[in-house]
Amino acid sequence: MTKFPLFTRLIHWLSAVLIVSLFASGWYMVDLDYYSPWYQTLPDLHQMIGVFVALLWLFKITRLIWASAPPDITTLKPYERFLSRLVKFMFYLLVMCLSLTGYLMATAGNDQHALLSLIKLPTIVTLDSEQLDPLGLAHEYMAYSIMLLLILHVLAAFKHHFFDRDDTLRRMI
Repeated sequence: MTKFPLFTRLIHWLSAVLIVSLFASGWYMVDLDYYSPWYQTLPDLHQMIGVFVALLWLFKITRLIWASAPPDITTLKPYERFLSRLVKFMFYLLVMCLSLTGYLMATAGNDQHALLSLIKLPTIVTLDSEQLDPLGLAHEYMAYSIMLLLILHVLAAFKHHFFDRDDTLRRMI
């Protein structure tokens, strides 16, 4: 069995933990009221982690150019190979689009946005509230789509491990 390189596996699992954390924090913070102790802190943490994930995934995408993955397992059926590549592409597309919409929403005002008063994010484009609402909906639906893909990804890994008894999951652990 040929495992993925350790660095690839670490990025994979770190991404999984961070993306699930971002989803959970996003889901929780939409119901916060002004008097909640998390009202100011959680959005900033969410945005900081979101920026980190965007940079991590830009690195992942760039790394695809020079780092080759181990060959597919020979027992994969053609439709499994196709679905694997499709889901991987959808993850890349959705994570980067989600990061972009999050960035645009965070920096939509005229003032430079600062994360935890430390890192200043430049405003790319100024948006008004009429433009922010559809952007927020797109951000939300992409987050739900990523969670759906994540569930399918986990179920497929378990199928390969417990039913097919192949090395698909073991290569990433």
